[in-house]
Amino acid sequence: MVAERRLRKLCGSTINKESDLKIMSKSFNQWSLGLAAWAIFSCASIANAQELTIGSKAPKLDIEHWVSNGHDKFNPVNEFETGKVYVVEFWATWCGPCVMSMPHLAETQEKYSDKGVQLISVSDEDLETVESFLKKPVEGAENKEDTYGKLTSAYCLTTDPDKSVNADYMEAAGQNGIPTCFIVGKSGQIEWIGHPMSMDDPLKKVVDGNWDRDAYLKQYKIEQLKNQLMAKVSRPMRSGNVKAALKILAEAREEAAGNEGMIAAIEDLEFRVNVSAAMNKLQRGDLDAALAEMDTIAKTAKPEQKRLLITVKCKALIGIVAESGEGESQAAKTLSEIAENKETDAGTLNELAWTVYEAAKEDDEFSKPLIAAATVAAEKAVAKEPNDGPILDTLAHLVHLAGNLDRAIELQTKAIKTAPDHIKEDMQTFLDELKKEKANQ
Repeated sequence: MVAERRLRKLCGSTINKESDLKIMSKSFNQWSLGLAAWAIFSCASIANAQELTIGSKAPKLDIEHWVSNGHDKFNPVNEFETGKVYVVEFWATWCGPCVMSMPHLAETQEKYSDKGVQLISVSDEDLETVESFLKKPVEGAENKEDTYGKLTSAYCLTTDPDKSVNADYMEAAGQNGIPTCFIVGKSGQIEWIGHPMSMDDPLKKVVDGNWDRDAYLKQYKIEQLKNQLMAKVSRPMRSGNVKAALKILAEAREEAAGNEGMIAAIEDLEFRVNVSAAMNKLQRGDLDAALAEMDTIAKTAKPEQKRLLITVKCKALIGIVAESGEGESQAAKTLSEIAENKETDAGTLNELAWTVYEAAKEDDEFSKPLIAAATVAAEKAVAKEPNDGPILDTLAHLVHLAGNLDRAIELQTKAIKTAPDHIKEDMQTFLDELKKEKANQ
């Protein structure tokens, strides 16, 4: 649970897929590498041929082992029943993001179990491996009886060692990364494909009958083309050949003439390539050149790209402070500018504040001006989202770091009241530590 709570901090109450995992490292070298990877590899590459896509008839499920059945609410499924909605999710015991998604999957199943929705999670590992994993206590849980088996018993957890279902879905759709889920609609057709942490809105619309499959198919096709192009660009970028990467994108732009959606995707990739080049300079220790390049990129960037760029810049500066102690005034100034910008959303403020906390919590010599700037950012995040438990939790940690124990207890108490149920236990642990510290004063 600890890891998931930290993930939720990065963007408030919503986890933002794989990109959120990359900023959890406290080492500057890891940070810079993660940010450079973000610039190019924001999602898994898609294979060229897709036999299964949006609107395709969902293949039958030939699953060997049905480990759990949603507390006896569901039966094994081979063919999909008309009028019902299914979520088929692919996972593995070794996959951290898959494990982090489990509480959300359980919540989703409980929310929709009376609305004709059945969630089926499929691993291709052997039954012994899965059963051994399910016996383990949930990470961060004090009660050892809170196992992954108990957590996932809310939905249908399965394993199919011959990999036939994986071939019918993941390989046929050209999906290379897990967790990935497929929403099968009431007509038995594939309605949506993506990360389980992003399925809430499409699932609700599919269940309510408001889903626009054709509109999503157009978007999905653009994403497929973009991911293919991303994989092609990644090859020269691995060797630092920015010119070659930009040439590939320029050629793709010519081929995409008239396709506004694809042109926008190519422009986004060009932005990412340029940011990645600046991050590489930062990694080599050329701070001034890297920041100057970022400022140049910002001049022609779209508003959303500018916000993302300043956030990346701030994280990089925080990483430098954490690694070498240098650049603290610049990092604090950048974070303060972000916090003072009224357009900065609560999730971004919270993300940056927690990044500072993670770097500072075990470093007594960490920059006090940067901690102060992070606290201001967290205060502004709370002002924007006063009832968001993870955001309140961030502020409580920073306030405690600054020595204000009473306010930290007050904030953490409120955080627990407003947080999602499955992360309250971890927050309670921190509150108990605060109260114990208070009692020992």
